[in-house]
Formats: sequence, structure tokens, C-alpha cells
Amino acid sequence: MGIRKIFIQNLKYYRKQAGLTQEKLAEIIGMSTAYIGDMEARERFPSAETIDKIADALKVKPEILFCDMASPVNMAETFEKKYSASIQEKLIMEISKAVDSVCKEMTT
Repeated sequence: MGIRKIFIQNLKYYRKQAGLTQEKLAEIIGMSTAYIGDMEARERFPSAETIDKIADALKVKPEILFCDMASPVNMAETFEKKYSASIQEKLIMEISKAVDSVCKEMTT
């Protein structure tokens, strides 16, 4: 997952967790609502100074906005990417064992 996508997902998540609308966040950091909307739509990326203001407004450390495990959305995507194939393989193996066991019981 790219750094911009992580940032946007975390921005949206923490903004909502803080109970802030795009308009209210824009007001707090001294930007326009359109700018916040453009950021969340991935049309703009904020400067380091703006990231600091956003983090302050959301009451999080700036680095949290870039952490791929900082929001449930990102955690789910990361988990799925890392573990879904191995979980699928294990499930198939277990189902196969169960089917074999049932078949053996039916033939004896």
C-alpha cells in the first residue's frame, strides 16, 4: 500500500474518530474545506507544516498518519495481504482432512 493511500485512510479515520467534519478540520488548521476534500480524494498532498497542523487537530502524532497499522481499515488490508493466502491454504487442508475422514467412516 502506498504512503499516500495510508495517509488518506488514516486522515479520514482519525478525523472521524475526533468527531470532525472536513469543514471543521479545515477551520481548525486554517485551510479551506475544498483543500481537505482534495486531500481525501487524493488530488492533493499536504506539506510537512500542514501535516503537523492536522496531527495537532486530530490529537495524534504525525507519524501515526503514515503508519499502515494505525487504523482498522489499514490493519485489515495489511492482514489480508500478509495472511489471507496462508489462511486459505490451511482451511483447504483442514476441509480436505475432514472430507477424507468422513469418506473413510462411510466406507468402513
